[in-house]
Amino acid sequence: MPSTAPIRFDWKDLELFVSVAETGSIAATAERSHMVASAVSKRISDLETHFATALIERHSRGVRLTPAGQALRGRAQGLLEQARQLEGEMRDYADGVSGHVRLFANISAIVEFLPGALVAFRHVYPGIRVQLQEQVSSVVAQAVLDGVADLGIVSELPHLPGLTLTPFRQDELQLVVPPDHPLATQTHISFAQALAWPLVGLHANSTLHARLTREAAEAGHDLRPLVQVTSFDAVCAMVAAGLGVGVVPRAATTPYVASLGLHGLTLTDTWAQRQLCLCTRDNEPPSPATQKLFEHLQQQY
Repeated sequence: MPSTAPIRFDWKDLELFVSVAETGSIAATAERSHMVASAVSKRISDLETHFATALIERHSRGVRLTPAGQALRGRAQGLLEQARQLEGEMRDYADGVSGHVRLFANISAIVEFLPGALVAFRHVYPGIRVQLQEQVSSVVAQAVLDGVADLGIVSELPHLPGLTLTPFRQDELQLVVPPDHPLATQTHISFAQALAWPLVGLHANSTLHARLTREAAEAGHDLRPLVQVTSFDAVCAMVAAGLGVGVVPRAATTPYVASLGLHGLTLTDTWAQRQLCLCTRDNEPPSPATQKLFEHLQQQY
């Protein structure tokens, strides 16, 4: 059963602890927080007493976090961010907002599908505020699972206990090449054939990078991008500069492909047709505002 023991620390304790972790100094935290150093030190000591474990190691040049302190820092930062979000949401309600939805989505969904869908939603439900945040699919799913996000949009995820995936949109991948590239005269190509040329890829934490790594391995290749960037427009810019070819979602990159004079080839691989899904928590009724947004996005499918 969950513990019912009272919590004997507050948000200020966590804020001070995170500040000490960031600055590596009790004195610097005291100056930043307009407190005396002894008061900051006492707050940290009280946290250590509460958790019955050391959180910091004091030394002549400041402090270092213990393993327990490292764990608390990560959790505390998340809790403080959620507290700030909660405060903002409550202020929204005070200002007349009737609902609030935290929507996390991958970049494909944000660029290709959400602008029009969210504008239409706002017209129908002007009192519901949607807070949209971009994350890779794995982070989106975990945020929904942890309750940090109310609703998510993901692609290519294995089944995760506690989550339900509902089809949302189809997302087509294409290969983009410079106009003077040997492949520019073609219209279709397999990914295995494209591996004959240097690749411009997304960062290693992206879902697309993970997919391309698996497909390259199945084709007997190691995926070794010549350049890795953090966005699809950056992929297109690197391709236009002649640094390689790139795999990107067709709809999300159409403006960049056109403006840079790139040529897009249809990938013949079946996995190039990706399914985007709405991601929700199992066995937990959504808020009325979240349910309205979920139904609105489903109707757009």
